Amino acid sequence: MELKQVFSGRAEITTYLESALHGLYTGEAQAPVLQGGRNAAVKQLKEFTARNYGRRNHTNAPVSRLSAYLRHGMLSITEVATHIRTHAQGRERDEFLKQLTWHEFFALVLEQEGTAVFANLEAPKYVTHWQKNLPDDILEGKTGLPCVDAWVAKLIQTGYLHNHERLWFAAYTVHFRKVDWRAGFTFFRQHLLDGDIASNALSWQWVASTFSHKPYFMNKDNIAQFSSHQWCGTCTAVCPFNKSYAVLEQELFGGQFGWSS
Repeated sequence: MELKQVFSGRAEITTYLESALHGLYTGEAQAPVLQGGRNAAVKQLKEFTARNYGRRNHTNAPVSRLSAYLRHGMLSITEVATHIRTHAQGRERDEFLKQLTWHEFFALVLEQEGTAVFANLEAPKYVTHWQKNLPDDILEGKTGLPCVDAWVAKLIQTGYLHNHERLWFAAYTVHFRKVDWRAGFTFFRQHLLDGDIASNALSWQWVASTFSHKPYFMNKDNIAQFSSHQWCGTCTAVCPFNKSYAVLEQELFGGQFGWSS
């Protein structure tokens, strides 16, 4: 006869898992913000219609929050695609299906390349010398840059970051702080609830230009625009991003990619 543990609430669940998983994690044990399980996944899928998903690059825009359920097998990519084809239309439908396509593409690359995705699939497209580990000020969210520190805090506390925040953080660590993308990949793997190997590793490589024809980076205007000035409006730090793309491209990559503004 199978015995099942009955819990009275999330606090009791956390206490149980803290003991059961002792030695398998670092930091303080806490229950995830997102509810797990197949029933919660189906409920989340049914409630998502992709309305306004065309604004997905804005950090305050509606997103599906389905990625963790896909990551842990609570949903299949086929049933998610079928739901969207049935309940969405136009740009919202097409944009969401495009994101699912990227998810599937990364999975196929992992299937083909295997453990090779843990190393540079291609040489970086610019001359760079990356340090191996993330500096402590990044790991602790004490860089002095309100946006970066907010991303770190959100990642650790919730296990989630908006896709644009992930790209900004990756570009900051790889290009502005000269850290090997694999250190960032590992940091995300430690905290992201949806941090599957394929999407995580290959997205970092895309930013780093080891799986792309050029590096990804951003400036202050980009962060401000897509975050509704969430951090930039009150920031008093010396901002490394507060330059034109052309100037940053020259400073970071030697001007070889031809950004003109």
